[in-house]
Amino acid sequence: MTGGERSIRSFVRDTYKNMTLKNLYPSRYRASCRKAVVPGRVVFLEIREKALSDNFRMIRAALEKWNQKKADSDSTAADAKEPVLWTMETVCIREGMENNGAVMKNCLAAIPQLAQAQFIFVNESSYFLSSLPIRPETTVIQTWHACGAFKKFGYSAVGSGFGTTKEDLDTYPVHRNFSYVTVSAPEVVWAYAEAFHMEDRVERILPIGVSRTDMFFSRKYREKAYGKTAWILRRMAPNLFPKHGDVYSDREEDRDQVKDLSAVPGKKLLLYAPTFRGTVGRAKAPDALDIPTLKRLLGKDYILLINHHPFIKAKDRPKIPDSCRDFAFDMTDHLAIEELLTAADVCITDYSSLIFEYSLFERPMIFFAYDLEHYLNERGFYYPVTEMMPGPVCRTTEEVAEALRKDVEFDLKRVREFKYRFMSGCDGHATARVLKLMEKS
Repeated sequence: MTGGERSIRSFVRDTYKNMTLKNLYPSRYRASCRKAVVPGRVVFLEIREKALSDNFRMIRAALEKWNQKKADSDSTAADAKEPVLWTMETVCIREGMENNGAVMKNCLAAIPQLAQAQFIFVNESSYFLSSLPIRPETTVIQTWHACGAFKKFGYSAVGSGFGTTKEDLDTYPVHRNFSYVTVSAPEVVWAYAEAFHMEDRVERILPIGVSRTDMFFSRKYREKAYGKTAWILRRMAPNLFPKHGDVYSDREEDRDQVKDLSAVPGKKLLLYAPTFRGTVGRAKAPDALDIPTLKRLLGKDYILLINHHPFIKAKDRPKIPDSCRDFAFDMTDHLAIEELLTAADVCITDYSSLIFEYSLFERPMIFFAYDLEHYLNERGFYYPVTEMMPGPVCRTTEEVAEALRKDVEFDLKRVREFKYRFMSGCDGHATARVLKLMEKS
């Protein structure tokens, strides 16, 4: 691309942002505010996803349960009045994921619902939401999509290869309008204050936990995750399993009813879940892990389950070699990452924040940081990586295998200390505390 082409593209982008963020969206929102806020109206604003995501599903389910309890109690009262219940809507604007025309249409459709909401939940940064002059009757709760504080983002990443410029953030702030931010532990409050430029409102960053982690404390959920993992692996590689008579059902409708059958008898489940490389719109999957080498060194004792970041398109995922199809399985489209974390005996990752969730299980972790220096220069971290990580930091596939073959050396005490430091607010009751926050607001 020539300098002239870049200038034209930059001009078009800036014109679009100025037109929508400074004029169109704010004016449409003000017009929609002619109607009053609807008491109990909750809007879940999905910035990138096509449907309700993990944190929001937990919160919505809790609100629906509250509604049912409220309706039941009021219906039995002698002087029963019409109960004021939560009403919930989900809007998906696909910011950064679809073309500008589609995103603009989605945003304009979302504005009337946001203008009448008593509560707005969001779990990403958003140019659109931050452009709206949110009315004082509306409370915006940022539940963020990651636990802990690992890779720098927002104002913390200004000037890096990943971040934008301070001038752009000042002109088009993407972290404005948050009434509250919920995080996983007191330890990370400072990082979110820096990232969201909320240093003057630190008291609004609440270490009350992350809703989606509540499921990890449910025995029923854990059993279901193990069973579902076993069911899918049996479909993908039946030769790995001994015959179980009629215990195992191959019917699709029975998938979620399978009990824990010991996912693969005699094998440990090794989860490889790296983050993406590049930008959100052009995300690439890392391909440095040598699967044939891992099979040769670990195939006797392990099965490798792979989960790619959701930003990576299916066509761009590295292919599993034919010789390894009885050892390595791409589970990205088959199981949720929460289910994989629950079932895995060991987790290999790089710079993904899932290390915080996985620490709740107090199991071994390995960090495959083959490009640490490059990633450090491009993105940066809130804590020194080699000091922070509660497990071996490896640069090659051989080092990963060696660490796994010496699993007696895993320091699980260090994993527990890591958990208490970064996840102390996640105890199975985070969603309940979110509801209490709503009741007080």
